[in-house]
Amino acid sequence: MMSVMYADTVILNGSVLTVNQQDDVTEAVAIRDGKILAVGSNSEIEAYIGDETNVIQAGGKTVMPGFVDAHIHFGMYGLLDHGIIDINYPKAKSIEEIKDLIRAEAKKKKKGEWIKLQGYDHNKLLEKRHPTKEDLDEAAPENPVQCTRCCAHMAVYNSLALEIAGVHSADQYAPGEVVVNENGQLHGLLKETAHMDTSTKVEFSSDELLDGFVNADRIMLSLGITTAHDAGAYGAASTSAMQDACESGAVHVRLYPMLFDMFGKESGKEYIRTFIRAGIHTGCGSQHFKVGPTKIMLDGSSSGPSCAVIEGYSHDPANHGIQVWEQEEADEIVLAAHKAGFQVTAHAVGDKAVTIMVNAIEKALRQYPREDHRHRIEHCGLTNPELIGRIAKLGIIPISNPSFITINGTDYNRYYGERVDYLFALKSYLDAGIITAIGSDSPVTHPNPMNSLFGALNRKDQKTGDSVGEMQKVGVKEIVRMFTYNGAYASFEETVKGSLEPGKLADIVVLTENLLDYPPESIQDVRVAYTLVDGKVVYKADA
Repeated sequence: MMSVMYADTVILNGSVLTVNQQDDVTEAVAIRDGKILAVGSNSEIEAYIGDETNVIQAGGKTVMPGFVDAHIHFGMYGLLDHGIIDINYPKAKSIEEIKDLIRAEAKKKKKGEWIKLQGYDHNKLLEKRHPTKEDLDEAAPENPVQCTRCCAHMAVYNSLALEIAGVHSADQYAPGEVVVNENGQLHGLLKETAHMDTSTKVEFSSDELLDGFVNADRIMLSLGITTAHDAGAYGAASTSAMQDACESGAVHVRLYPMLFDMFGKESGKEYIRTFIRAGIHTGCGSQHFKVGPTKIMLDGSSSGPSCAVIEGYSHDPANHGIQVWEQEEADEIVLAAHKAGFQVTAHAVGDKAVTIMVNAIEKALRQYPREDHRHRIEHCGLTNPELIGRIAKLGIIPISNPSFITINGTDYNRYYGERVDYLFALKSYLDAGIITAIGSDSPVTHPNPMNSLFGALNRKDQKTGDSVGEMQKVGVKEIVRMFTYNGAYASFEETVKGSLEPGKLADIVVLTENLLDYPPESIQDVRVAYTLVDGKVVYKADA
């Protein structure tokens, strides 16, 4: 008689989205030694239940692979309220409320210590403007202050912070990066490289960084995120703290860090060159911490708006955004990283920036052909049919952010007009055979995957109800695949995770509803009941 291999854990009575090649939906999953032992009907999987098997009843709700957030600033998000004051709307609804938060923090700080804030959106503040250095000076005259916009591409600094950074005039940087007021005086708002350079002066302790990663891990697990592609933060110190947190077991989420710092173009170039000289490349590491792609930042943000566009913004036709890298610069660093064996990627939001990265990848592949390179473009926001065709032909993976639609949709209609039909163009990617993965870009948006599902399924601004490029809607199974299997594919890991199949890692989420029959317009109400990593329950919702 053949002995039965009993499972450590069994999940029964679910609507199991396997995300296998056939997109099968079944009822139950068996887990042993951190991996999926079997997937099938309740009667098939009940055979794996022994005296010591932990049984989870899914109650007809969705069971699916853990979410892979393919673009998130993991540590930066974790630092919110753990070293950085969270001023995302509606936590701060006005500049006066931001000033009150600064005043309260200044009372806790010693003279000269940095006060750091993140998340305001001038479009949503009561005053409908950015704070100024005078606003920040009034609240904290004896502390340097960094007040970063939600997009993280710009920040307002007070007078002491500008003095520390040595920023005295607009001509120190490219046009538009150092904002001046109508009197020609410094406003305090710095964009792109000016902001990134000034960020090098902002101080974080190693304890703050570690605390940020632990805090982020706790939140991500509660949201069903089991893998995160970290899109960069504070350079070597941040990467080192991240690896330590993973290796010590303090962080359970699997991390795939992009090689990128937030300290400007020249610093970013040298950071990449350091890794090239070291001789390691993408894929080095373990199942919990693995080196990802090199990343460059070609332009600004979609909501600023400051992304580099071919045609001017619909609301401001003379404005074409901020292009941080020239084509020749991108060609050089992409070629060097590609030749050294790295996966390469770039922050490219506007169609002009996307074109620059597509050109650079095309040139690198022409000179040094490589099969299965899986080069990426982060955001890949504005596209067009020609660009989509080139992306498909080259095998590039766009990392899309449909959650942006939910909070910025009305502004997008104003900024881009009819171009929203090719903004985060998920349906067009599917039709062209392009594999796209999904990222929240948190802390730019909240990392809850249901925000991304809402944006992909509905293509609406959640606050105003305005539609935004409805032709790009996709279905539930399609967005789930993008957020699981495709995310694993984007890090060369689809053979070990991203779908519920025997032999794969048991990174699994049980939701509170059945996604297949839940109203798309209410999808943001869905929560996580259980999250499992390596087959162990690492999050369980309160009953």
